[in-house]
Amino acid sequence: MKRVPDIFTRIILSAVVAAGIQNSAAGETFRIRKLFPVTFSEGIQNEQTITTGINDSISVFLPDDMTYIEGIEVKMEIPDGIAAWRDSVACSLYDSITPVPDISQIDYSGVRSFVRPLPNRLSWILQIPLKAQNSIRESPYTTKVDVIPDIKRHFVFIRLQPAMKGIPEEALAAQLKITIKPLLANKGKLHITPSFPEREKPYTLFIDNKEMQISAAGYLLDTGVHDISVVSEFYRGESRTVRVEQAKTTELAIDLKSVNPTLLITAPDNTVVYLDDVQCDKIGKPFDVSEGEHKVRFLIGDYEVIRTIVIQKGKSYTAALSVDLKITEE
Repeated sequence: MKRVPDIFTRIILSAVVAAGIQNSAAGETFRIRKLFPVTFSEGIQNEQTITTGINDSISVFLPDDMTYIEGIEVKMEIPDGIAAWRDSVACSLYDSITPVPDISQIDYSGVRSFVRPLPNRLSWILQIPLKAQNSIRESPYTTKVDVIPDIKRHFVFIRLQPAMKGIPEEALAAQLKITIKPLLANKGKLHITPSFPEREKPYTLFIDNKEMQISAAGYLLDTGVHDISVVSEFYRGESRTVRVEQAKTTELAIDLKSVNPTLLITAPDNTVVYLDDVQCDKIGKPFDVSEGEHKVRFLIGDYEVIRTIVIQKGKSYTAALSVDLKITEE
């Protein structure tokens, strides 16, 4: 097959590009052969593959929550019949598309914001940023779109079209295998749920040694391991280490404990226990106790054990009486 002379190709393509620039302000009306809808969800998802012609369009519908999605990747497998005719097919992005894309609709109007010919190679990766702040980088293997599409209506409109006259029938009938996937930010969310022994009292949260505002909505963090700590004059200090995964929410529950010291007393059945000479019935479960020196007395029949404990703020103590029988043989 003969290639179209480069100068002829450039003239025709220049006309398409110029038309796009001229129409970018006022918009243009056009007809497509078929619309292919692709829908993204909010989290990690599989790529979607479709097969289109050179006069078809793709509408990528976006979720309401765009926390993790920072762009769209469009990978095209270009058949020989198109790659051999350099610059014969163009790919464009449109804003202000009306009506809203639908598979039953073939006539549209919109403002072209980007146009680029398909390269004369067998594959092409187009990356479309959806946010001004993004981590998408152009490389020898990818083309980064230099505009940010208008996504207020939660879709991106991609159009394929012949870019020159005299394209042979085999090129006009050619089909492209196109794989589309979201480009996800390297972020995840951490949702922290504290529980309190009584009513909530003030506390300070640190993530990676940085003080954070308390947020019920959670915290958007880089993926990887993070150190979490809680400091308060009313609760004991708590530290945790968590791993945040890409485009996922990690749940962390922290059980905050009062700084009041606690005492746990355990003893065999039928033991009478006195705390500071007052009989104690809180056996087997922790209870709050005041700071300072306390006396614990155990009575089993005529057997008595007395111990003194010095209680400090923010600590837990256990007083355990055990009776053991030791048998030896000589």
